Amino acid sequence: MPLGTTNASRSANRRIDSLSRERESIIRILAQAGLERIEKDIGTLKEKLDSIEELLSGCSN
Repeated sequence: MPLGTTNASRSANRRIDSLSRERESIIRILAQAGLERIEKDIGTLKEKLDSIEELLSGCSN
């Protein structure tokens, strides 16, 4: 294989590896963002449930 072809092949492989790492990084960021949204939603639901429990306990006394 000529030297230019070898360098081009290495360059292409490096670019593919770089894109693969970027893709994995984006996947992790999106997963983390999704988990943060779920945590926020759970917190909101907990507040609502706590409020409902207070209302119900006030009615039963």
